[in-house]
Amino acid sequence: MGDLSVDDFCAWLALHEYDVVGRLGMCFHSPLALWLSERLGVVVGVDETVYGPACMPVYRWRPLPRWAVLFEAYATSQFTRVVTGLEAFLLLAAASQ
Repeated sequence: MGDLSVDDFCAWLALHEYDVVGRLGMCFHSPLALWLSERLGVVVGVDETVYGPACMPVYRWRPLPRWAVLFEAYATSQFTRVVTGLEAFLLLAAASQ
């Protein structure tokens, strides 16, 4: 599935600064899941520390890089709501602190 670059994710968020980029806490609709789905061309889910295609059992999903685990943990500790690219970027920055 390739390398997951925080720079690529940031660029995608910047491209969608004022667009809704997902709903926090939703496996297949989080910002990270939607970015991965667009990047990989299949529906991708994100579950705490792993990610993978919807058609594959979760136990076969791949580990997320540390930055993505921190982002997911911080974002889901907020509350479930839709976010824009800018809001997701600010959450990513806060999770990196």
